[in-house]
Amino acid sequence: MSKSRTNAVYTRNIQNTRVPLQLIEVDPDKVKLDATNPRVSFSMGQLSKSERNDPAATLILTSQEDTEGLMRSIINSGGVQEPIYLRHDYTVAEGNRRVVAMRAAKEEHPDDARFKQMPAWLIPKGTPEETIQDLLNEIHLGSVRGWAPYEKALQMRGLIKVGLVPEEVAERYRMTATEVINQIAAADMMDKQFLPITKDPTDPQHRAKFSYFLEFRKNGRIQAHCESIKDLPVRFSKWVRDNKIPTGAKVRRLPKILDVEEAIKLLDVSGFDAADQYITKQNPKEQELYLVLERARTRLHDMPLNELTELASSTDRLSILRALQAQIERTVDGVSRLSDRPVRPIRNRVKSTVRARTKGRSRA
Repeated sequence: MSKSRTNAVYTRNIQNTRVPLQLIEVDPDKVKLDATNPRVSFSMGQLSKSERNDPAATLILTSQEDTEGLMRSIINSGGVQEPIYLRHDYTVAEGNRRVVAMRAAKEEHPDDARFKQMPAWLIPKGTPEETIQDLLNEIHLGSVRGWAPYEKALQMRGLIKVGLVPEEVAERYRMTATEVINQIAAADMMDKQFLPITKDPTDPQHRAKFSYFLEFRKNGRIQAHCESIKDLPVRFSKWVRDNKIPTGAKVRRLPKILDVEEAIKLLDVSGFDAADQYITKQNPKEQELYLVLERARTRLHDMPLNELTELASSTDRLSILRALQAQIERTVDGVSRLSDRPVRPIRNRVKSTVRARTKGRSRA
């Protein structure tokens, strides 16, 4: 960025608040990293207040993110091209990673002037924190460097902390207030129940599990089970940690397992698949064949008169139905012989059912 553009002022409209931003050049070593940044906030929270400093944030960002790759990109580009955002006291509002990477580039090339200064938009003193958070939301929503789902939930939580109500946050994120509440509750659950019991709470891979906890919080049937299984949030966090629930999609099937005590025990010991197989064996309606048969039975039972009329006049349709009827009769007869139980012929039941339904419709 050319020096001629330094000190330019750009007034940005942020949620109907006009904020004059001044473009400056700043030494990356003269700015302060933001300890509340969603990418580092949990890790910083594990430290004592005296340890929550710039070197700690630098170490966390370096270990969690591809700072080396970003540094190489900055070196190849001849410096940072896109301005970061600074609060009036030079605390980073947006751009922590670029600052850390720029510092590394400066250390590697101490005599190269390109890495001694970086562009920044300076936010004026007196700008409400709510407005700064709105600015960060605008930057990251839809951006190539946008927040991951977990980080976005932390950003929502930050807006609530500065005084917004869920409805206001929902408007900014194009969500409902309930969705915002669930997002924040899922982030809280991760921070309080899940991350502290993992081997390395700072591992960025854990963030990808956010969808598990969001489904847990928004699933009404799971929340109903929380009333009877008081330690369910803790147990769920352990299941996720131990890979007993290997995918977020399987959380949606969790209520069926929670309905059966034996299945819960299997989930504890052997994992989701073993518990799911147990449920399937216990309930025929969970098995593919019987699901298809039940759907077909219900569909035939609810067949309207116009489709019955169409069936009566269609040889092809009747052929398919009769083939199904014949196969069911053969299967039932085989079962009857195996169990030595007489089974009433299906043909008679089918005929009587059709006659009764047709007679009833004729009267109508």
